[in-house]
Parts: sequence; structure tokens; C-alpha cells
Amino acid sequence: MQKKTLMGSLPVYAQHLSEQTGVKVVVEGSQAYTDGTKVVVPFTETDPELSFGYVAHECSHVRNTDMQCFGEAQAVPFRLSVLNILEDIRIERMSMDQYPGTEGDLNHLAKAVLGDRLDPADVAQKPALHVVHDTLLLAGRRQMLGQELEQPATVMLQAQEKLLGAQLSARIMQKVGEVLQCDSTREVLALADAIIALLPSQEDQQDEGGAEQQEQPPQENSQDDSGGGQGDQQDQEQPENQPQEGDDASASEADSDEGESESQSQGEEAGQPDSEQKNSAGNQAGDGQDDRQDGGSSRSQGGDTPAEAEGDDAAGDSGSQPGDHPSQEANDLREQAMQATAGDLQGLISEVGDKAAELLSQKARRDPCARRLLSLAGRSCLRSDAASGRRVQLGLEQSSGLRQCLNGLLQAQVDCRVSLKRQGKRLDTSRIALLKAGETRVFRSKARAERQSAAIQFLLDKSGSMSGAMDEAEAALYAVLQAVENLPQVSTGALAFPERGSDSVTRCALIKGHRERLLQAVRLGGFGAMHQGCTPLGEALWPAAVELLRAQGERKILFVITDGEPDSAWLAQEMVERCENSGIEVLALGFGGATADLLSRTFTRFRAVGQVSRLKQALFELVREVLVA
Repeated sequence: MQKKTLMGSLPVYAQHLSEQTGVKVVVEGSQAYTDGTKVVVPFTETDPELSFGYVAHECSHVRNTDMQCFGEAQAVPFRLSVLNILEDIRIERMSMDQYPGTEGDLNHLAKAVLGDRLDPADVAQKPALHVVHDTLLLAGRRQMLGQELEQPATVMLQAQEKLLGAQLSARIMQKVGEVLQCDSTREVLALADAIIALLPSQEDQQDEGGAEQQEQPPQENSQDDSGGGQGDQQDQEQPENQPQEGDDASASEADSDEGESESQSQGEEAGQPDSEQKNSAGNQAGDGQDDRQDGGSSRSQGGDTPAEAEGDDAAGDSGSQPGDHPSQEANDLREQAMQATAGDLQGLISEVGDKAAELLSQKARRDPCARRLLSLAGRSCLRSDAASGRRVQLGLEQSSGLRQCLNGLLQAQVDCRVSLKRQGKRLDTSRIALLKAGETRVFRSKARAERQSAAIQFLLDKSGSMSGAMDEAEAALYAVLQAVENLPQVSTGALAFPERGSDSVTRCALIKGHRERLLQAVRLGGFGAMHQGCTPLGEALWPAAVELLRAQGERKILFVITDGEPDSAWLAQEMVERCENSGIEVLALGFGGATADLLSRTFTRFRAVGQVSRLKQALFELVREVLVA
């Protein structure tokens, strides 16, 4: 059976990503959310990759998203949904580029939230607006982020092509690709508006019909300097005795039947079908009938909307193929998009992060291990300046002599046996006679103990059961911190638990940070804490261990100052084992009612100190035990 460690756990990952991105990440409670400045995620071990992906997704939102744009888009729910889809693609791509390690977690997030299979029969029942929405979501993520959504993306693209036609569908997806060129949420919002503007509209059809009606009657008086079929058609419709303009005026006197037969013979010579011959004839002089059927326009025969025609021109398409027409259901799709209510869009997933937060919250409520963790808060609010001064003074009095004891704990264990070398400063006189025999190893050498860099973390229990021992326990903490304050290559930190905040959430309180001097911690109110609450030792070991792992130092040592009566003995024991499996040495100092029997239920290395006056002897015994082990 594989041993559990702290490596790869959610608290460690969250702390690491928080340091990389500069976004505060808190692991606590049973509800996942973000408030625009920090990310909160519940602790659960049932699906850690989903939690990792959620943290990476929301951290990128906090760093890169302008939430004001979302407020502006709220008036039109479909516009807000499209903005959500596109902005998610943009910020996830940025996260993958800036922090490549998040790519796998974000891909897992997408699969967990969106799924990797779609039933085409179910897709066929979707309303037109839902088809466009889900195509933007699934096909957009597949094409832009390379996420494992191939089957659902393909199904949705086929449904959209059937709904809008292949050309318009391709134009929309081409627009989606421009999201990776956007530098801000404001540009993404403009892109969302451009995509909505591409959807078919009744206004476009009315404008197109009106344009055709306006183009046909004026053709009798219009003049086309470019020549071709239109000029010939105008010539035929005008009286013969009316003077003509342009170089092709004489061509109008030719018989129209002769022109048509001539164009047909040209088509037959080229081996073209009849339909192609007519198209070719439409470009020849005298084919007025075909020109009138085409409305005298250069539009394609498919009758595209203005948005499609613009796209066709840009793409170089001169005509449409069968199936390129939007279906009857999509004739007023733009109006549907602008008038849709939140109820009309119910059930659609536009913000992947929100859906992931919902899934994580559900897992946390079902998982009995979900709340087994305390987060780190600031300084304790329930404290006393008088108690702080009293305990600091007592700690100073008892700190003498501790430095040498703790210094031995930090020495590396090396082989100190004497060895012989050919060079050195100390001559072994007993081996001088061997020089005549050619033995030159006559110098004594003894290895010197080398110091390792170390990080030491203290965790102080200030629960209600410690009420009678708080002075002794905090004085002992100060004494040890004072003793190792100036040791080279050593950093120290200290936390206290439990700390119940104004929001009724229990956390750990900061006493001293690893980059903070001891006197500064005293001035900022780190000491003088008052007892409160129960003893969630197992939950409090998480933030203490995370702080220790992120601190610099080859050797990691965790001192726990407690009375040995945690709320959950098995949970505390499990956390101690995790710490030890992760390379952290856990040492317990018992105060109050702590006995060797109580401490042995949770810790493997411990001493029942009782009073601060016995701290030196207890530490000496504990250090000796560690060095001998």
C-alpha cells in the first residue's frame, strides 16, 4: 500500500500556484467561489485534478479578466454567455502559456464539466440558439485549446452547419479563432458582438428583398460603364432611336436570339453542361433574360445574408453550394439571441468555472474528509498585551542554555572516525617507521560535522483544555524561538490554533513568519493569545506543514506544543504520518495535562514538559533521541 504524503495535495498545489500567480488561494469550508481578489476551494481528495483545474482557471480570471465588462453584458443574457465562453478560452490559453503545468489540469476540468460524449439524437432536439451556444463552447475549446472534446465538438459543428449552412458556420468559427488575438476582456466583448451580428436576421432578409426591388426598375435608365450583360440588357430595353453611351452601344442592335445561339454554341464547344452554358451565357452580350433573373447583381445564387456575402467576398467564394442556406428555424436567430431571457438559456453551461465550483461544492458536502483542514489567517484578535509581556519575559529567563542543545539537533550526522591520508597537518607518530617501507599515509584526518540549512515550524495549541498552561506553553515557545533566532541557515515560523474569526470560520493564527524577526512578531501582536475553542489538531497540522514545506531549508522540523488531547486522535495521527512520509520531523512538547501515554497515541517523538523550567532537560532528551535514531 502506497504511503500518503503531502506532496501533490490540494493545499500544497494551491500554495504553490498562489506564489506563482500572486493570487490568494484559500483551501477551506465546503463552498468553492471567487470574489475577484481571492479563490476559495474546499478540501477534498476524491478528485484532486478537478480542484487543481478550478484553482488554475479562477486564478487566471483574477489576473486577466475585467469584470466590469461582464456587468455591461448582463442586460442581454445570450451576449453574456458568449462573452463567458470566449473569455474562458482566452484566460485558459494565457494560463497554459504562462504556467505550462496547468494545461493538464485545465483539460481535466473541461472533460469533467462538459463531458466527452454527446448523443446526436439529443442534439437534434436542441433549440437553434442552444445549438449555436454549445457549438461555440465545445468546438471553440477543441479548436483553440486542443482539449479532448473531439466527439462532442464534431457533433455540434455538424448540427450548426445544418442549421446555418456550411459557409456561415465556418465564418462564425473563424471569428471564434480571433479570441486568441484579443488582449483584454473589452476586445473579447466586441468579438462576442461581432459573432452575434453574423447570425441570420429578418432585417437582413427585408433589406435584401428591398435591394432587389430597387435594383430591377432603374435598370432601364442605369448605365454600366463596365460593359458586359447589364449594358446589353439596358440597350435592349431602351428605344432603338435613343442615343446610347459607352463603347458597346452598337452591340444593342444585334438580335438577341443570335447572341443566345452564339453563346450556346460556345458552351457546346467547351463541353459544358446546359446549366453551365447558361451561366457562361449570362456573361455574354445580349443575354438580358438571364441577367434579369439574376437581378443584375454580382451576388451568389444562394441568396446569402449581407453578413454571409461579406464573408464570401473575403474568402473569395463566388457562389454557394446546396445546404449553405440557413434553415427556416434560423431566419430570426439574431432576434432570438438578443431577446432570449435567462430562462430561455437555462441548462446551458457558459462559464466552466461556475459549473466546476458547483461540482466541487457537491463533492465537499458528500466527502466526510472535506472539512479536515484549517486555513491560515492573520494575527489573533483574542489576545492580551499584559499576557504577552509576561510570557515573553518568562521565555527570556529560560532561553539560556537552549541554544547549544538545539544546535546539536541541527548538526548533520557524519562519520567522525579517524582516517589516514598522504597529506595533512597532524602527523601520526606511530606510523613514521612505515615511511621506510614506502607507506606515505601517515597523516591523521577527522571529518568535521557540517551544518545543514533548516526550517523549523512551531504549532501552538491554544484550545480551551490549555487554559491553565498557556503561560508556560507560550513562554516555552518564545524561549525556543529566541534560542535559534541567530543560528546560521535556520528560519523559524509559528502558528496557533484554533482562531475563530468574525465570520465564524475556524482558522490558524499567525504568530511569526519565516521571514520575520522575533521582536517584530512581538510588536505586531503575535504573542499573548487567549485560549478558545476545541482542539482540531489534525486540521491545524495542514497549514503548519504547508508553511514548512514552502520555507527554505534542507531539514524540516515541526514542533507541536499541545496537551495531547486532539478532537480526532486518528486524524491527528494520520497527519503526523503524512508529515513524516514527506520528510518532516515531528516533535511534540506536552504541557498542561499532557502525559507520555496521551502523547504516544499521536506522536512517535515527544516529551511531556509540563513547566517551562523543565524545557531545557526535555529538549536535551528529545534532541539526543533524534540524533541517535
